[in-house]
Amino acid sequence: MKAKLLANAVEWVCLILMAALSIDLMLGVFSRYVLASTFTWYDEIARACFVWMVFLGAAVGVKRGAHFRLHLLVDRFPPGLQRAAGGLARLVVIAFSIALIQQGWAFVELGRAQQTPVLGLSKAWIYSAMPVGGALMILYSLAPLGRALWERGP
Repeated sequence: MKAKLLANAVEWVCLILMAALSIDLMLGVFSRYVLASTFTWYDEIARACFVWMVFLGAAVGVKRGAHFRLHLLVDRFPPGLQRAAGGLARLVVIAFSIALIQQGWAFVELGRAQQTPVLGLSKAWIYSAMPVGGALMILYSLAPLGRALWERGP
């Protein structure tokens, strides 16, 4: 039970972020239209939750194999070529993830000197979603890449 919960920890974090984002946006709408005075902090929280959800969600998509693929074309390949195409796709994801980590880390370094205007949070916390998401995408790509490269077909 604990192993499954840990294996799905990123998905649980995404779920919590989605709930926080929904509550935060509802409070923002409530404050604007019912109280006639907007909470000043709600958009910063929404932005941070959304950024983290995007990059963690991309990693979950890699884990589940749910990202866009050319099924119409690849499914017509013979099995060996399908495995090669799968391996190539994983290598492309890993290359993109490495670039995401590198560029994300540059944003984190830049964000250390910046703060959000209302809450005063370091923007490095928000920008760190990029390298964390990239690292998770690499982690989730390794096992399928290994299967694509070393499995023998009929």
